[in-house]
Amino acid sequence: MGMIKLPPKSVAFFKEHQDEIFSTGNLAEGKWNKSIAEWASEYTGARCSQAVSSNGSGLFALLRLLKQYKGKKRIFLQSNTMYGVRTIAITSGLELCGYVDCGLDYLMPTWQQVDDFVSRLDKPQECVFLITHIGGWVNPDIERIADICREKGVSLIEDCAHSLGSLLGSGHAGLFGDAGVYSLYATKAIPGGEGGIIVTNNEELGNLVAKFVIYDRFDQKLDVGINIRMSELNALLVFSVIKETESIIANKYLIAEQYNDACDKYGWKYIHPLAKEQRSNLYKYILLSSADQPEDEFAQIKTRTSPVYDYALGRDNLGLRNRHICLPIWYMLDQDIVHQVLSELQR
Repeated sequence: MGMIKLPPKSVAFFKEHQDEIFSTGNLAEGKWNKSIAEWASEYTGARCSQAVSSNGSGLFALLRLLKQYKGKKRIFLQSNTMYGVRTIAITSGLELCGYVDCGLDYLMPTWQQVDDFVSRLDKPQECVFLITHIGGWVNPDIERIADICREKGVSLIEDCAHSLGSLLGSGHAGLFGDAGVYSLYATKAIPGGEGGIIVTNNEELGNLVAKFVIYDRFDQKLDVGINIRMSELNALLVFSVIKETESIIANKYLIAEQYNDACDKYGWKYIHPLAKEQRSNLYKYILLSSADQPEDEFAQIKTRTSPVYDYALGRDNLGLRNRHICLPIWYMLDQDIVHQVLSELQR
């Protein structure tokens, strides 16, 4: 249906600076990794930021540090998230103790569902909740969920793979709990090919992360750590793209506004990009169905992308995997594809 396109400014910036990497020989641990971290702190307001090789490696680092130095022993996830989140959680050495149910409106857990799960935990202060923001929206209940976790002593880590540039009010995804990690993978809303960014306002945790990613080879105080840095070429590409984050999101809103009008006109239920004080980054454009046979309701829409997830890790009492579809929406999407979607939305 199309290919991933980068802003022309990003491509030009990368080409302008790539020879500098080769001429200086700074293939690793150079200025572009540092530039990513500085940009992220300025953009989000995070006190500490760290460029890492991927969203997954960043999540692993945070979870392993919480286990090693904060006495965390168990972890729970939401049922609607990527299978890789489960493997990361287990690889960190924490014991997986269950899944929180999710609601249909945002495909994420409500504060009531989190509160119900936490209330049944034995020794919640030993637990981590790895929550996932879905599709480019911040969980609309994240502030109350963070309060619940703080009151019970649960560490809250935000999987922000979908949500670089996503806002709830003026707050960026990743800064409501203890820390969060963005993804720059090739298919994400802000595509840098590969890479991740850890953000946190917890300076102690931020300092531990900074040591972890270089296995604390200088101070030699940590007992855990691994190299999860980006190469400088990767970091230059990532920086070239993330500095255009706002223009990428603005371009996608031109498409979303057309979809919004058609959905309103023809009676489709969808997750509005600006509802409930949100500013989605529009990683996905999601239609929802509460019909008895959602596949029949969606049948006429042939032009679509993959669903957020077509499986559930925990129980899926509401059938979320079958009750949503995603319309194509990415940077510089061909207008012919947009027109095809609009024609299919008519009913």
